[in-house]
Amino acid sequence: MKVICSGKDITEIVTSITWSGDYKQAARKLEFGIAVHPHDAYLPRITLKMGDMVALIDDKGKELFQGYVFYKEKSINGNEMQVTAYDGLIYLLKSKGTYNFKNMTPQAITSKVCGDFGIPVGKLESGSPLNRIFDAETIYNIIMTAYTIESNKSGRLFMPRMEKGKLNVIEKGGKITKFVLDPKTTIINSTYSESIENAINVVKIYDENGNYKGEVTLDGIPGILQDIYKAEKGQDVQAQARGMLRGIERTAEIKAIGDTECITGNAVVIKEPYTGLSGLFYIDNDEHTFSNGQHTMTLGLAFKNMMDSQEGGETPESKKTSTKKSSNKKKDDNKSGYF
Repeated sequence: MKVICSGKDITEIVTSITWSGDYKQAARKLEFGIAVHPHDAYLPRITLKMGDMVALIDDKGKELFQGYVFYKEKSINGNEMQVTAYDGLIYLLKSKGTYNFKNMTPQAITSKVCGDFGIPVGKLESGSPLNRIFDAETIYNIIMTAYTIESNKSGRLFMPRMEKGKLNVIEKGGKITKFVLDPKTTIINSTYSESIENAINVVKIYDENGNYKGEVTLDGIPGILQDIYKAEKGQDVQAQARGMLRGIERTAEIKAIGDTECITGNAVVIKEPYTGLSGLFYIDNDEHTFSNGQHTMTLGLAFKNMMDSQEGGETPESKKTSTKKSSNKKKDDNKSGYF
């Protein structure tokens, strides 16, 4: 592995590398240590500034990560400086915007906001036009809300991913790695768990005026674990409510010999009969460690593919309703005699 900082190869003074991602955190992260010593004249010195570009390159010359230094730490008694860099998605997570999109597709919305913030775009999954108003929402939330609305219509799942400095929106789980996880050859350890801590088996539906409009249910979980869905005009009420149902969460964690294709958003085949982990699984988070010439990885796996659904902004119809209610309230206040 090579670590390149601002165009300079600093691999010879890098002591350890951890490369990781999580679909709920969006931006991939690169953490590495650099050997430093104030009195060693033979040790190459490097000055890292906040925002410097960092790249991780594999042994075949493929770029695995491109990002920016957001944190560094060193002490007078230490011989190592710790550095943390994030890919370009960090800027979408930390920046906000206000927009009124009319009849625009998710990919058009993504291109617009990324263009406004200087983020190059690559391949963007397609979708149907929508209307949405966003007021001081993060750019990430704006993009993922548009794709969440599309997901509720089509059933497809999406996630953003930076590749060579460009934002791509991919279909989550759409790529199956060629790497097979098997205890005989690659798996070091594995664990499996089940949980209903986040389960929802009943969703009751109410309209904007609070009138009951029905419910959707999920079998297989005892008792009632209920949520409420307040419908908005122009939405597929049943699809939205069904999307709130949550069954038994089955997850697994695998520690194995590393493979750079095994990253968040991809799927992987596992053959591990002891814990029941045999079949196709979706990578929800990953951590790759490169140390002493060895590459190991820890993968958080899901039996069911999930996306980071967002519900930012509001429809023009709901905006008009809230404005009208606010106006009526002001009129009522004026009748009270206080003004």
